[in-house]
Amino acid sequence: MRDSQTLKGSVVIGVDIGGTNIDIGVVDKSFTVHSHTRFKTDKTSPQKMLGDICSSVSRLLKHLDETGVSCEYIGVGSPGRTSDNRTIIRAGNIPYKNTPVAEIIENFTNKEVYLDNDASCALYAEKHAGAGKNVSDMIVMTIGTGIGGGIMINRKSYHGHNNRAGEIGHFIMDKNGPPCPCGLYGCFEKYASVTAFVEAARKEAEAHPGSLLFELAGGNPENIGGRTPFKAMYAGCEVSKGIIEKYIKNLAGGINSLNKIFQPQIFVLTGGLTNEGEIITEMLTPHLLPEVTAVLSPLGGRAGIVGASLIKKEREE
Repeated sequence: MRDSQTLKGSVVIGVDIGGTNIDIGVVDKSFTVHSHTRFKTDKTSPQKMLGDICSSVSRLLKHLDETGVSCEYIGVGSPGRTSDNRTIIRAGNIPYKNTPVAEIIENFTNKEVYLDNDASCALYAEKHAGAGKNVSDMIVMTIGTGIGGGIMINRKSYHGHNNRAGEIGHFIMDKNGPPCPCGLYGCFEKYASVTAFVEAARKEAEAHPGSLLFELAGGNPENIGGRTPFKAMYAGCEVSKGIIEKYIKNLAGGINSLNKIFQPQIFVLTGGLTNEGEIITEMLTPHLLPEVTAVLSPLGGRAGIVGASLIKKEREE
């Protein structure tokens, strides 16, 4: 990403909180991300995690001030449920408990903070700067530790009467399936998130110690991450190919189900395994219904940051 020294005028700082990593960057008027930084999410406590964020944001603010660039406000996208766009009540992957996220960051930085769900932020980014610029109806799927979603109907973001709509990772694929942190069983994200993919890959590697996948893991399945099965498949590993094909079918099943309900013009996939590129859509498309169009986000890893910077714009609209 470009360095903030190239900036002029005013900017927004976008914060994208994920279950694994936190991404922070400076966003200009053309939605270009500058001074992008990433660090691991400290899930020991919300206070520790927010302290890391505040420290990073403060360094950015100091640098912007030194270069004569003003920051209008800070946008924060995070997993979790909020009732007032200020406090996060709870989240499946981060131990929030009625945590006043916006207030904490405001008090530390002396900047106005806008807070929203991370998947909604991904939708805002695609709507204004990505694959959804020229469509009226769209679903954005954020595939990571869990599966989040953003729904756009007639160019309007849909949040539901209680601001909780879009939890597309939590419709039930199998009522007899594994328990989910949300309280249900057999949720979509238990089959199609990166977490589910890695768990399946580790089990298969343990069951096939003679496989290339097991070898790439150094003989320890716990070393397997999201990219490992793809590396093994590209090298000819049939075990890895089977893992990926099963995962893709689960992902397609969820997309097809959502299509029956919403009938969007496009599904935009972002996060996690989508970083593998076109191989995802190449393997996915044959399993989708004929009327379904699924594309990868053109924004790559910056969708969350860009979307966080657009929260104020969405509220005003």
